Formats: sequence, C-alpha cells, structure tokens
Amino acid sequence: MTKAWSHISNNFCRLAIGLFMCCILTNCADDPEIINESEPVEETPPIAQEIGLVRYLAIGDSYTVGEGLETSKSWPYQLKRKLLEDGVEEVELTVIAATGYTTREVTQLINTATFNKPFDIISIQIGVNNQYRGESVAQFGEELEAMFQTIASNFYLKDAKQFVVSIPDWGATPFGSSYDRVQIAIEINQFNGLKRNTAEARAAPFINITDISRTNPDASELVASDGLHPSELMYSYWVERIFPVVKQLVQP
Repeated sequence: MTKAWSHISNNFCRLAIGLFMCCILTNCADDPEIINESEPVEETPPIAQEIGLVRYLAIGDSYTVGEGLETSKSWPYQLKRKLLEDGVEEVELTVIAATGYTTREVTQLINTATFNKPFDIISIQIGVNNQYRGESVAQFGEELEAMFQTIASNFYLKDAKQFVVSIPDWGATPFGSSYDRVQIAIEINQFNGLKRNTAEARAAPFINITDISRTNPDASELVASDGLHPSELMYSYWVERIFPVVKQLVQP
C-alpha cells in the first residue's frame, strides 16, 4: 500500500510540474517580442547623493545647440535636468557648439575658448555638416582625430569622461523629403561607423540615436518649425537612451 501510494504521489507531482511549465511557456508565447536596436545598458542604482557637482561640456553643432528651440529644450539641457532629478546636486553645463559648423570649425572654437575649471564629462556630437557639405569620410576622420587630440592636450578637458553621440539622419525629416533620403542614410551610416570606431578606440561610449531620428520622417511633432531640426519631443527620446550611459559615467 505504501509503495502504491508513493507511486501515485510521484506521478501526481510530475503531472503538476508539467502543467506548471506548460502554463509558463504558454504565457511567454503570448508576450510580443521586444525589439530594441540600442545596445543593452545595465541597470544602475540611483546616483549617490554625495555627488555635489558635475561639470559638463557639450561639444557639437546645431543638434547640441538645439536649433529652432529655446535653449532649455535642447538635449544637453534635458540631460542636465535628468541628472538633477536623479540625485546630482548641481550640474554646470557649458556648450561649445554652433549651427552649420563642421568638426574642424568646432575644434577651432575649443582652441579659442577659455576654461578655468576641469570638466567631469564631455559629450561629442559632430559631423553632420561635414556630410551635408559633401566632404569625405576620410576627411571627417582626420578632423575628428584632431578634435580628440585637442581635448587630450587641454589641461581642463583631458581627464573628463567622454561619450560620443551618433549623427542623426537629417534626410528623415520633412525638410529632407526633397533630397535623396536613401543616399543620405548611406552616408550618415558611413560617418557614424567611423565615429563608433574612433570612440571605441578611446574607450569612450558611443550612443546610437540615429535609428530614433528615423522613426517617422514626416511627423511634424518630431521637428522644430524649420522642418529639419529635432523638436523637444525628439530630443527627449534621445535623452532616454543617453541618460543611462551618462549615469554610469558620473557614478563615484
């Protein structure tokens, strides 16, 4: 009797486990597949409260300026707010950027700027005007290398943690509809490929926001009034991807 009951009990356990696993698999099959083109970023705890001040230098062109918007709506300022919300007591943001400037022209701005305090983090988003003017990827590479060397040779910049943001696709905008969007996309990808390689060679995080910029090429709410530059909403999507990386960089 004991053996028979033991046999029945074992069979019942196997059946219960089997039904449980079946339910799990069925529920998983019902969940849609989540596709994320960005590289996975490990979750980090909230920024430690002892971080009193972060000095942040944003280097770039019209995208860093926030062309067509109030300055406070640009992505560097949105990133600053996110840092403050997450526990940093103070963020000093300095912007060295100009609409329409190429990499070499922004490097000249860095060379002529006056700094008096060291920075903690530096963002670099540059290159769209090199591509827009029809310059080669090779020339862009030389100019980008010169920019990194300029940063490395500056006493106030050399020790800052750098991160590189990809070039958005300006062809994927209402303004870009009158251009060859396919060719623009190909060239933007080439420029970004070089940027990624250059960043990784320096162990600087490369953050891809280009796929976000291509989300809806004809959506007016994603661009400023000029139909070309990003809106506050589009920048907020960028910051959602940029912030987790920067959060790790500023951790003590």
